[in-house]
Amino acid sequence: MKVNSNRNITALLAAAFCLLLGMSVAKADDNEQGGDIEGTEDLHIEMQMTPTGAAPPGSSIELQLEADNEDGTTQAELELDENGLPAGTFTVSVTLKSNGNTVQLGTFTIANGQTEAEIKFSNEDENENDNEDENEDENDQGEIELPFPANVNPFDIATVSVSDSNGVVLFTADLTNASKTITTLTTNIIGKPGPMDPSATGSAVLNANASHSRPNGLLHITGQGLSPNTPLKVTINGEASNRKKARTSHMGAVNIMITPRGKTRTVARGVSLLQIKKVTLTNQSGNVLLNFSF
Repeated sequence: MKVNSNRNITALLAAAFCLLLGMSVAKADDNEQGGDIEGTEDLHIEMQMTPTGAAPPGSSIELQLEADNEDGTTQAELELDENGLPAGTFTVSVTLKSNGNTVQLGTFTIANGQTEAEIKFSNEDENENDNEDENEDENDQGEIELPFPANVNPFDIATVSVSDSNGVVLFTADLTNASKTITTLTTNIIGKPGPMDPSATGSAVLNANASHSRPNGLLHITGQGLSPNTPLKVTINGEASNRKKARTSHMGAVNIMITPRGKTRTVARGVSLLQIKKVTLTNQSGNVLLNFSF
């Protein structure tokens, strides 16, 4: 009985460890780009925001988003160049791709007689300028600088809206609509090995761009230290990639190029180059060999 009891305790401890490990993996896989990565990501988006029926006649807002992530440290700047808004206070909000939540970035105020303004939400470190430059910035009423909230991942922004003091939406922008944006995304991600080849190494380089069209570019995956002559499966965001045949070399290396295909210009079912969050290399039995989180 004592031996069986010890075995039961060991089994329970092992099960608990596996459960905790699974929870840890689930937490790391946060279903969004950016965040805690190993590598670098750079994103640039430009577009004209779309006025609603409530927008003042002749008014416009041009949006630019710059974001870079280096090993989990993210810097972001969202710039809104407005023209023709009346005097008043306005609110900028975003919705997130990962959960659909709406988050308020902040508010800005247009003064009487001010015909245009440049509003910047930024978390970038400011270089220490001399007093003359600082005074010029303070006296320039056309520039409004605000902090970019720490709880917002710029890579996870789906839409941006600008509302008036009554909560009426005046302008909207869908950052996921490649046909209405000028977008570039470049990444260089370090892969994590699976349990079968714990010493394996690899990287995934992504270059994607869209100028008022579907995304173009390529995903380049390389790896070393894998089992030789092994047929591979490549999944992107959990979907089979359009690369149907891949295998390691006799030296255990892999070199895979994936480009958009078909009328929808996707790299996997329902996934464009700009939407890649996770890439996994497995053998034919489904064992993970290399994993890349974007």
